[in-house]
Amino acid sequence: METMNEKEFTEYLIKVLNLQIKPFQIATKKSVLYKMAINDQGHVDMGVNADSGEVIRGGGKGFEQDILIYEETKGGHTSFIPRVIAEVKLRRVTTHDAIVYSEKARMIRSIYPFVRYGLILADIDHIPGRVLRLGEEFDFIEVIHNPVTLSNREKCRGLFRSELDTSLKLSKILYGVKKITSLRRQFVTVERL
Repeated sequence: METMNEKEFTEYLIKVLNLQIKPFQIATKKSVLYKMAINDQGHVDMGVNADSGEVIRGGGKGFEQDILIYEETKGGHTSFIPRVIAEVKLRRVTTHDAIVYSEKARMIRSIYPFVRYGLILADIDHIPGRVLRLGEEFDFIEVIHNPVTLSNREKCRGLFRSELDTSLKLSKILYGVKKITSLRRQFVTVERL
C-alpha cells in the first residue's frame, strides 16, 4: 500500500468504507461550487451546466473534492446538494494544506452553509498542531492507517454518517424547519491507545 498516491488511496478508501447511505451518493473528483456572482446583466452566474446541472470545474466557480457525500436533486438549478466533504492527505500534511483547505471550506460554506468539511490524514501519526491552529474551518480531522484497519474503517464510517446527520439537522435549523433555543460546539479529542 506504500506505493499508492493520494488519488489511488482516496479511491481505495471509498471502496473499503463501502458507505451505503441511500439515497445519498459518494464520489471522488466531483466539483462543488465555491462562488456565485451576479453578472453585469443582473443574473446569478452559478457556474453550472444549464443542461445537466453539474458544476463546471475551473473558470473560477468549482472546486474538485477528494471525497464528497451528496444527494441528487430534481428540478433545481443544480443536480446535487453536497453534504459532507473530506480532503485526503497521504503521508504528510503541510501548513499550506491547512490554510488552503480551511479557506476552501469557508468559500464552499458561503454557498452551502450546511456542508460539513474535514480532513482525512492517512499514514500520519497524529494531527499536527499547525493544522489545528490554521484549519479553523474544519469540522473534523481523522487520522487513519494505510492499509485501513478494521477499527479505522468502522470509526471512519461512523464519522461520515455522523457528519451527514449533522448536515441534515443543520439544514433544517438554517432554513427554519427546526427551531432551536441553544447551540454549542463541542471539541472531541481521542488519545492514542
